[in-house]
Order: sequence, then C-alpha cells, then structure tokens
Amino acid sequence: MIYRLARFTALAGFLLVIAGGLVTSTDSGLAVPDWPLSYGTLFPPMVGGIRFEHTHRVIASAVGALTLILTLTILLKESRLKVRRLALAALGLVVFQGILGGLTVLWRLPKPVSVAHACLGQLFFALLCVLAMVVSPRWRDLRRQGEPSALLLSTLTTLALVLQLFLGAFLRHTGTGLAYHLLGGALVSAGIFALTRKLLRTGTVSLFLPAVLFLQLALGALTLLTRNAVPLATAHVAAGAILLAASSVWTVRLFSSRPACLARLSAYGELAKPRLTLLAVAVSLVGFLFGSSHGALDPLRLLAELLGVTLVGAGAGALNQYLERGPDALMNRTKNRPLPSGRLSPPEALGAGVLTSAAGILILWRWTFPLAGWLAAATLAAYLFLYTPLKARSALCTLAGAVPGALPPLIGWAASGGSLNTEAWLLFGILFLWQLPHFLAIAWTHREDYRRAGFKMLPVLDPEGWMTGRQITLYTLALIPVSLLHAAVGSFGILYFFAALAAGGFFFSLGVSTACLRSLASARRLFVGSLIYLPFLLTAMTLDRLIG
Repeated sequence: MIYRLARFTALAGFLLVIAGGLVTSTDSGLAVPDWPLSYGTLFPPMVGGIRFEHTHRVIASAVGALTLILTLTILLKESRLKVRRLALAALGLVVFQGILGGLTVLWRLPKPVSVAHACLGQLFFALLCVLAMVVSPRWRDLRRQGEPSALLLSTLTTLALVLQLFLGAFLRHTGTGLAYHLLGGALVSAGIFALTRKLLRTGTVSLFLPAVLFLQLALGALTLLTRNAVPLATAHVAAGAILLAASSVWTVRLFSSRPACLARLSAYGELAKPRLTLLAVAVSLVGFLFGSSHGALDPLRLLAELLGVTLVGAGAGALNQYLERGPDALMNRTKNRPLPSGRLSPPEALGAGVLTSAAGILILWRWTFPLAGWLAAATLAAYLFLYTPLKARSALCTLAGAVPGALPPLIGWAASGGSLNTEAWLLFGILFLWQLPHFLAIAWTHREDYRRAGFKMLPVLDPEGWMTGRQITLYTLALIPVSLLHAAVGSFGILYFFAALAAGGFFFSLGVSTACLRSLASARRLFVGSLIYLPFLLTAMTLDRLIG
C-alpha cells in the first residue's frame, strides 16, 4: 500500500513540475492576482493564463494532500527511522513550496522567490522518487554494491544537476545567465558520461541517464532555436526533473551499499551536528526573507547567506565536539560520536571545524554584508568560549547558550540588508526565550548523563525539580508577551496575533504541567511541544506577511 501511494504521489509531483513549467513558459504567473483563492473563488473562469495558473494550484493542493497522507501512513506503518525522516522532509518541502508559491503571487513575481520556487519543485519531485524507491518491496534487490569512486561520481553528478537546476531557473526567470547554464550543462554531461562508464565497467547496465541527458540536450537546443516555444520549454523543464530524480535515485542506491569509505564520510557528517545546523540555517533563512520583504531579494546573496551559516554551524558543531570529547565519552547519548568512538581523531575534528567555520564567516563577510560576518563570528565565539566551558561551572550555561542559539535570525537579517531593526531584535527575543524551556526539557531528560559528565546543568543541581519547573514556567509565560510584541509594533497583523496567543498558551500549559509533575514523561512532552511551537509561530508569521 505504501509503495503504491508513494508511486502515485511521485507521479502527481511530476505533473506539478509540468504544470509549473507551463505557467512559466506561458508567462501566466500573475494571471491570478490573489492567493490562495483564484479571484476569490475555487472555480474561476478557465480562460487565458488563468487556466494554467489555477490548474497549477489545483494540482499543488492535491500533491500537498497526497504528501500528507503518505507521510502519516509511513509514520504509522514504517519502522525504519531514515524512511520516516525522508517522509517528514517531503512534507516540510511541500509546505515550504506552497508558501513560496504564495509569495511569488502576492509579491508580484519577485525573481529570487520565483527561482527558489522553481528549484524546490524539482527537488521535491526527486525526493518523492527516492522515497518511492526505498519503500518498494524490491528495495533490497535495488540496492547496488559499487566502488567508492562510483558513489563519489554519482554524488558529484547530482550536486552538479542541482547547480544546473538553479542556473536554469535563474535563466528562465531573469533572461540572463545563458553562458553559465551552458557551462553547467557541459559539467553535468561530463559527470553523467563518467558515471555511466564506471557503472558499465562494474557490470551494471544503466543507459537511462545518458538517454535522458541526450533528450534534455536536444530539448534545450530546440528551446533556444524556437525562442522558448511553450511545448519545448516545458518539456525541457520536465526532462530536467527526470534527470535530477534519476541521478538522486542512483546516488541513494549506491550509498545504501555502505562501502567502507562511507564510514569516515558519515563521521564527518555527524561532526557537523546536522540537526542543530539545519535549525540555525532555517531560522537564518526566515530572518533573511523578512529582512528582504520590503526590498529586492538578491538570490546570490541568499545563496551566500545559506552557505555561510551552514559552514559556520557545521564548524561550531565540530569544534564543540573537539572541546567536549572527554565528557562526551562519559555520556550514553554522546559516547558514539565520532571522537569518543575513535572514528575520527581530535586533530581531524579541529582542522575540519576551523576550516569550515572560518570559510563560513569569510563568505558572509565578503558576499553579503560585513555585519553578518561579525554576527557569525560572535555566535561562534559565544558558543565555544562562553557556553561550552560554562557547562562545567554554572547552571547559568543555559542562559549563555541561548544567546548564540538566538543569533542566526539576526545573521540572516543582516545578510539581507546590512542592518538590524526592532523587528529583528524581537525575533531574537523569541528565539532566546524559546530555547530555555527547550534545553531545560532536554537537560531534565538526560540529567543522569550530564551528572556523569560533570556538567552543572540546572536539573542536575536541582534533583527535585522545583527550581527547574519555576524557570520553565517563567520562560514559557514570558514568551507570550514577547511574541505578541510583533503585532503591537505593527510587524504582523491579526492572524499572527491570535496564532501567537494560541501557540503561547499551548506552550505555557506544557510548561506548567512539567513544573507540577516534574516527570520524565512531562519533560518529553515539553520537548515535543517546543518542536511544534517554533515552526508553527514562524509559519504564522509567514502567512500573515503573505496575506497582509
């Protein structure tokens, strides 16, 4: 059942790519000026460009519903954690894609948002294809034992296709960058030919990729010769989506065989603390988008911001693990990290952390605005030289750690325009207060581990939990007025006000419950509630800005 549903959802995702390509090829992006309805109704007259744009919206709604159903089905019936995470990632992408679609209309086709919307659609389709493959009953037979070089070639080819996807979307929406797109095509072609040759030499017959590549190149040439004829331009987009999906599928098939060289690659990935880094990148992106909402959004600056924050976050994670490698070896939750387990040496972690964080700061300082670079450097310094050593000395470490955790949205804001305003600092305040109950819930759940490591977290020093409960209650209560200040200063409207009030009340009730019960189960509920609260609040901000 899951496999059939996943295949059907992937097919619907491909139809969505075609529908989006038709909207762009026919220049119908603003044929419907409102969102989410079309001329205030679900059934507008299907004439002119309206039929392309409204059909695109109908298919997008169906794909969103199918993705939700697929994700819930996988969460209920699939035991593999990685597959569950893939499904959640697909659901997150389709939600974000819908938000970007609304932005393209309500902000009158801003080129950076339109480019991002086009890229995300094809990435989403590729993810659906990978998901359909891994839930297939034949998944074990589909997995391929390949040489490490084949995996490297496949990964690089997929990355080149992602870059080419961005260059193509940039060309379609701005009319510039043809030379870069042609250069990207040559790079992709070289990667696919090298990968095909490697697979054939290992006894694997795979001519699908080069066949689709030839089709894609022919469609690209015909699109140029016919000056973007609608059928050819749309087919070129669709073939590109198939090529990216096929390359992604091959990469996952080769990766699943787990050649020996992947152990070190996986260890370096763990060193970067991907979950914390992803959270930092996500909230920095929110800061960048809100900071750009009243002006032009520069796509190259956005890419630099995302890359810079990713590198700084990964470097901070590596350096934190280098500094805490001793305590990490004493805790059950961290003893299998790369350094305590011996998969990487301390010099390797130190070198990787210094290089990536320095590169991230340089990218932010040079290719966005200097203020973003300085804020990134301050975040790194506070995390490594204030929060990390303070964990072994004082319960104030939680307050200290909330500062670097709340700075990423300011980095994004500064990267978008080079300055900060009241709205940016209010966003900082929300992130700062949100982290405190979030981390106290984690510390309460793992307090025995922290005690063994010698960390002076508040739940370790407060075994009965009275003081911890009071602080959790105080911080969740303080979040309510601070989050509502956004509405008070006019940053957001009535939709955000009621959403923030409801979310704050929900989070506060969990805080009070934890303070009263002081149990492991209540702390876990608070932790899960914190993971619901923040995305809900940020989504409410985005929707309010879209509608307002």
